[in-house]
Amino acid sequence: MCDARTIQGVLADAQERVHLRPAAAFDSFAAHLATLVTAPSLTSPANAALSGGTAIDSSMSMLGPIFLDHADTLGAGTTNVNVISQRAFADASLFGQPFNQLGSVFPVLAERTPTGDPARPAFLGIRLRYALDLHVWATAIAISHGITDDVDLSVVLPIITTRLDCAVTARVVQATDPTGGAFHPVANAPTMGGTIPAVHATGIGDVALRAKYHLPAPRPWSVALSLEGQFPTGDPLQLHGTGSYWITPGVTVSRTFWERRAQLDAHADLHFNITQSVQSQALYGLSGSVMLWPTRVAAIVEFLGTSQLDTAFAPNDTDVLVLTPSGITADPLLGVGWSNRFDQFNLSFGVRARLWKGILVFANGVYALNGDVGARPVGVIPTFGLGATF
Repeated sequence: MCDARTIQGVLADAQERVHLRPAAAFDSFAAHLATLVTAPSLTSPANAALSGGTAIDSSMSMLGPIFLDHADTLGAGTTNVNVISQRAFADASLFGQPFNQLGSVFPVLAERTPTGDPARPAFLGIRLRYALDLHVWATAIAISHGITDDVDLSVVLPIITTRLDCAVTARVVQATDPTGGAFHPVANAPTMGGTIPAVHATGIGDVALRAKYHLPAPRPWSVALSLEGQFPTGDPLQLHGTGSYWITPGVTVSRTFWERRAQLDAHADLHFNITQSVQSQALYGLSGSVMLWPTRVAAIVEFLGTSQLDTAFAPNDTDVLVLTPSGITADPLLGVGWSNRFDQFNLSFGVRARLWKGILVFANGVYALNGDVGARPVGVIPTFGLGATF
């Protein structure tokens, strides 16, 4: 059982507001949602910019991606520091259902009651509705240092604030024939439920370390290999971390054009969850950047993709018994299925500007291209950053 004072605990125990007994399906629902929010991927709403290597190289040069790795290294003795901030969640949906309108079309089976006719007992069900308002704010500090001209070492420290407001409502319905027919509201049965006091917390996220090695390649090409580790330093019950160890080997290739006034980048890596291997995934992306004002302003567009290597969740973890016109059957809690792949795609677009010498700023937006897959924010996620190289 989760601590009820945590965000995951509130999600797991919310059904008690409408007098449903605690069940494994509710715990699984809370854990699955937490995994979707905190997974360290290029498309995770909470960590698109702030976990893994995706914040490290954002101000390394005028050209190049913001979220993907750069193929170039800093050079021996050079240090780069970035501070990035992102409001990752405000409005959101879960597999296409708005967070504030979660609910199955079928009522959850509550109990059977006698009617005087043993052949026709009454079946009571509860039409359960969740209204969630989840907010995630995140800031990351990323520091890189050139050990040699070809080797960089980096560390990322995320600081994450989460807040959940949750309201649960339910209406009791009755069916005297579970093999067909309509459901009827129970006479004088009030609507149950209420608003749960908001839960909020601020803490560090999962710390990441990365090593990058620049391979010999003829100009204008640049190629680098990377190896990254992520550690469970954040509290998963407050959606600050995953609770897992991750290791990520990757490769980045880039090419400049037009006398270094434009650049294309491609990145791919395998993100292995050492603690829960079924959550492992492939991360990949493409980036294009061009100078709008030489040495001063550049525009960047990125495609960011995440694909599961396996089915991340057992398909029946959140099943509950429900009343349907054709009988009692199992259905996912709140009508949210978890059995499909969670491949997600984002589009990133932004600008980077030089303030003075090695000091760069950027402003960026991330938009979900397939917003009906997983837990996804609605609209554009704003991201802002400041970095310096010295």
